[in-house]
Amino acid sequence: MPPLTDDAIRLSDGRRLAYAEWGEPQGRCVFLFHGTPHSRLWCPDETVTASLKVRLVTVDRPGIGGSDVLPRRTFGAWPSDVVELADALRVERFGVIGWSAGGPYAAACAACIPARLTGVAIACSRHLSQFNLAENPSAERELEADDREMLELAGRDPDAAARAATEQHREWVQELRKRPEMVLDDYEISDGDRWFFEHEERRRAFLDAVRESVRQGPEAFAWEAIDVWLPWGFRVADVATEVHLWHGAQDTIVERRHVDFIVQTLPNARLIVWNDSGHQGIARHWGEILAAVTGR
Repeated sequence: MPPLTDDAIRLSDGRRLAYAEWGEPQGRCVFLFHGTPHSRLWCPDETVTASLKVRLVTVDRPGIGGSDVLPRRTFGAWPSDVVELADALRVERFGVIGWSAGGPYAAACAACIPARLTGVAIACSRHLSQFNLAENPSAERELEADDREMLELAGRDPDAAARAATEQHREWVQELRKRPEMVLDDYEISDGDRWFFEHEERRRAFLDAVRESVRQGPEAFAWEAIDVWLPWGFRVADVATEVHLWHGAQDTIVERRHVDFIVQTLPNARLIVWNDSGHQGIARHWGEILAAVTGR
């Protein structure tokens, strides 16, 4: 099903921020932060969202889909965009969910705007461990050579790092726009996630959101590609708000050790492991995630 709303607002700095709405317009509000490459045009389960009377707002990060680029954007800058959108939608309190690469953006909200939140969830995400150079001693040691070069360049000159990322990802971004299914070419789909990609409508909706994510081209996408190398603006250990974490035991992208590090570093974390799912466990277990962040 298409979203109930597919629109955008103008932020105070003049940028366009694109969002979509799903579910029950008068329901409890939840913001979903997408993975990479992905966009606002995906809801894990529209029927469940509506049945739980949730007003789901999916948001494109700057440079993704319909949202304008914000050069040198960081995780820590994201909560102010979220607050402006919530105020425009006349929503005082809301839950946040970060899936995959969206995890750090949910954590940033937990760190920076806890009073606005009814709940925080991070699902199937490794970033707060694998790329957490400030708090995870093994993160920098395990960097591959290309990533280490990008980290050093971003530290010296973020604009140069974005230009380098543009060239590094140019062909991939251009091809992804034409053939979004290529995102699955090197993706080992677990047995627990096979149902999702074998369902024609779910697969098509998922891939449509992939195509949308790169429609502004490689220059815009570059800032998404280097977000982990720029200053985060918060420390995981300083996030006092309760954070619900979910991990699929069959996840072929997120190693369990990264989840364990996040749990150990967050002061107030609750972990649930899905033995029946992998990276797409968010779709199979969408109802329990929504319940957690809406206080049900």
